[in-house]
This record gives sequence, structure tokens and C-alpha cells, in this order.
Amino acid sequence: MSPSADADLDARFGEIDPLEVIATVNKTLRSLVEQKKLRRLAVRANGFPVASRFCHWLRAGDVSTLMKEVPDGASRRDFYLKLAGIESLEGKATLETTGVEGEIDRDIERTFPANPLFSEEGDGRRLLGNVLKAVAHYADDVGYCQGMNYVVAALLIAMKDAQDISDLDLHGLSMQEAAFWLTLALIRRKGMAELWKHKMPGLSQCIYLFQQLLKLHFYDLSAHFRQIGMHSSILVTQWFVTIFARVLTIPTLIRVWDLVYLDGWKAVYRVALAITAELRPKLLAMDLEGCSEFFRKNPKLGLEEVLSTDVLLQRALSYKVTRSSLQQLEEERHLEYLRLRLQQTPLSEEHRMLFPTLEHEDIAAKKKSLELIRSKLQRFDTDVASDTVFLQHKIELAEKAQATAMSVRYAIAYELSEAAIELNERMEIKNRLRAKFRKLMATAITEASTSSSTSSSGFTLWMNPFEFLNERMASCFERLPLFASYLDTGDELYGGDNDTDDEEDEETQRNLKHLEMLVPQLAAELRLLQRSVAYNDRFLRPLLQRTRRLQRDAQLARVEVEETQLFKDRLADQLLQIMLTSEKLKNERMQQLFAEVDNST
Repeated sequence: MSPSADADLDARFGEIDPLEVIATVNKTLRSLVEQKKLRRLAVRANGFPVASRFCHWLRAGDVSTLMKEVPDGASRRDFYLKLAGIESLEGKATLETTGVEGEIDRDIERTFPANPLFSEEGDGRRLLGNVLKAVAHYADDVGYCQGMNYVVAALLIAMKDAQDISDLDLHGLSMQEAAFWLTLALIRRKGMAELWKHKMPGLSQCIYLFQQLLKLHFYDLSAHFRQIGMHSSILVTQWFVTIFARVLTIPTLIRVWDLVYLDGWKAVYRVALAITAELRPKLLAMDLEGCSEFFRKNPKLGLEEVLSTDVLLQRALSYKVTRSSLQQLEEERHLEYLRLRLQQTPLSEEHRMLFPTLEHEDIAAKKKSLELIRSKLQRFDTDVASDTVFLQHKIELAEKAQATAMSVRYAIAYELSEAAIELNERMEIKNRLRAKFRKLMATAITEASTSSSTSSSGFTLWMNPFEFLNERMASCFERLPLFASYLDTGDELYGGDNDTDDEEDEETQRNLKHLEMLVPQLAAELRLLQRSVAYNDRFLRPLLQRTRRLQRDAQLARVEVEETQLFKDRLADQLLQIMLTSEKLKNERMQQLFAEVDNST
């Protein structure tokens, strides 16, 4: 294989089409592609190939299953033409001036007017009208919603752009047919039905989920919105209803829709978080009026100037949003909804926005049922009340014991710090006396060694005064460790080798007697220093013993504090488990009771 062929192979390895070919070789390779999620990784990295992108979208949207609903004996094309009310693909749907078709007709002229395909000379308006009418007639439970026009228009623009640069593969479908089926896939397979139905019943759920994700990933921005009175719905309503068709350029949009058709709504939330991350610094500096003005004047938010496609997708994929996490948030929202149904206080403005169906619920008609639910749920609180009170009492006692232990520990710590300061001062006195003693001893030895009287007695003892100093006159001072060592070594200072200390003291006394004969004045000063050391030791010995005792007491106090804290934590964990278990059972029972009430009506 040539180098150029190798390079071409490397370039295509991350694309989806080669993986599709590999997966068809045998079951082993197909299993490898599926298990390693190579197909999804390839799409995330490079997107679907341009020529076959829409075929992959049709497959990801399960359009083949949707097409099975075409009546027997009718072709897919005839089915579409009938829904659009046209004779051929070149025809133009006739739209009524009222109702759903009237809304479609009014929105067509407002859809991407600057795009050549939707100019008066282009064919986009005709195609858009055909597709929207066919969708509204087929999905009559959804009908038409403003925002759907931008999605269909973006599909048509994307296919036209791809057709201009490559041989577009649509599995034998025309552009408007492909747009029709892809829109149905969004409605039936990707969760857009609830957003495009009358009054957008699913929008409040999407906003609630995004609000929780916003609080999780950008708590400062979420708090800022609350402070200025801005709701996150202002931020994302248009994004969700148009699936970003009005805010992103077509090249970026189709890469985002690669992920939407592949991963569904978790991709939508990820992209919304990535866009929010880019806008966050600006929004934090704005008040409510500034935010409203910013979104009004910047429908595309200026993203194309600062956020490339690759950067946007890279950021989007960095946020961990999974189907399980979204399901958990949906369950939390449902429980909140049921609790609000039970409460007897007026709804807040935010609750009205997030739970719009509560405003229209006939509370009076269900008053007896709600009272029955409240009474049954009250039993859960009664059942755990005794256990909760008992554990709370034990926790209070543990807290008091811990507070007492902490007080004792603090008192001992204070006393120990005072003793340590005093001990350090005594040690400094000891060190100063030792230094003075050594210096005076050296002076005495020097004078004694140079005295004429040394020739008649013991002269050899003073020939090397420094050796005599280092080896013979170290005394007990040399055996004193530093202050930190006292606290670590126990009885080394005064509980060590007493016989050796006595021998050195005796030797020091003999040497001093010898110096008294040679240099009596200096010897007297040395005796005075010895008495000062002995006087200081009378304070140092009990102080050291006291410090050791306080150390032991401090260690015991620390253990006591840790044990009381551990005991309290165990009680708190036990109480939490009881409360969580009770809350879980209570929530399950609440859902069951509401289901019975709602089903009975």
C-alpha cells in the first residue's frame, strides 16, 4: 500500500462509513464496533460524512419503522403527496388562511428570509409549506408549532448545501420527503412532540431539567438569575423549541444534530450547557433589563464569532449528562409536582411556570381525595416519629458529651501551652548558664595552665586545656537534650543513667577543687554558677514532669473527643437512613395514591 493510501486510510479511520463496512464483515467485527461504541465515538469526533449524513439520520431516527405506517398499496411518495395536498413533487401546497395552515402560511415568510433558498427567487418557501402541511396532517395530535418551521427549514438548507458539494444520498427520497420523515423522527422518536404540541406541555419539564443542570454546573449564574429575577426559560426556550436552529450556523447546527439524532435529549442539554458557559461572563455582569435587551438584539448571540464548531462540541461533550441522570431529575420533578398538589398554599410564580397544569387542576373536585392522601401519608411520619425522637435525643446527649470533652481538651491544651512556655524559659536559662560555665571553665583552665605554680603539681593535666574541656569537663549540662526532645524521650534527662551522672559530678567537683588551688577566684565563680544551675533545676524537674502529665492528659482528651464524634456520626447516619427509607416509602405510596385518584377520574 502506498504512503498516500495509508494517509487516506488514517484520515477515514475515524469516519462512520468505514466502520459501517467493518461491521458488515462478520458478527465478531460487528460486535466489536457495537461494544466499543466506535460508531458513536466516530460521530462525536468527525460527524457523519456529508454525502450520507441524512441516511444516517434516517436510520438513527428509526424512520424505517415509521414508514411501515404507510397504508398497504400506497407508495411512500404517494403517501407524502397526499398529506401535502399536491399532485407531484413540483407542486405547491395550498394553505388555508385560518387554523393550523394559516399559522404555517404566516410563518413561512418569516423563516430565514436572508437565506438564498428562502428568498423570493428560491424554492425554499414552497418546499417548507409542503413539508409543514404534510407533518401537521400526519401528526395531527401535534399539529403545528412556531419553531417547527425553523427546524424543517434548516433541514432543507442543510440538504441543499450538501447537494451542491457532493452526490447526496437520500435513499431515493427527495429533499422535501427526507425533511418530512426526519421531522417525524424528531416527533415520534426524539421527544419533540411534547414541545410542539399546543401550549407546549413538555417545555416546562425541559426547563426544569435544565434549571437543575444549571444549578449543578453554574451555581453562580443560577444564583445571579434568582437575584435579578430572571428565569432560565428566557435563556433556553427558543433553543429547545428550534433545537438551536435559530442560534447556530448551519455547519455547526448539522454537527449538533448529528449528536441529537444519535443521543437524543442528553445531547441537547449538553450543547445548551456549552453555550451557557460561553455566555456566562456576560450574563453575570447584566441585570434583568440588560439580559432581556441582550437576547432581543442578539438572536444568534454572537456565537459564530467566538465559538467554533469543534470547540462547541468539545465543551458540550465535557459535561456529564446521561439518560439515567435525566431520568432521576424527571422523577424528582414528578415528586415535587405531587407535593405541590397536596399543599394548600398558593403556588409561587416559579411553580406556575414549571408546573403549568397545576393552575388548571380542579382542586375543589378532588378535595376529599387529597385529604385522604394526606391522612394516609401522615401515618409514615407517625411510624418513624418515635424512632426519630429517640435517636435525636441520643444525638443531643452525644453532642453535650462532645462539647464537654472539647472543653476539657481546650483547657488541657491551654495549660500545656503555658507549661511549655515556662519550660522553654527555664531551658533558655539553663543554656545560658551552661554557655557561661563553659566559657569561664576555659578561662580558668587557660590561666591555670600558664601559672608558674603548675610546674610543681599536676602540670601534665593542663597541657591541653581544650582537650581537658571537651573530654573531661562536659558535665551534666552536655547531657541535656533540646526542649522538643524532652517531650519525646520521656525520662532521658532525669531518669537516665544516674551512676554515670554521679561519676561526672564527682569528677567535676575534683576538678573544681584543683582549680581552687590554682585560680581560686575563677573557681569561686564556677561554684556560684553551679549553685545557679542547681537552683534552676529545682524548678525545671517538676515542670518537666508536669508537662509530661499534661501531654498524657491531652492525648486522652483527644481520644475522648474523637470517640464522641464517631458515636454522634453513627447516630446521625442511622437517623438519616431511617428518614431516607421512610421518605422513599412515602414517595412510592404518594405516587400510588395519586395514580388511584387520577385513574378513578
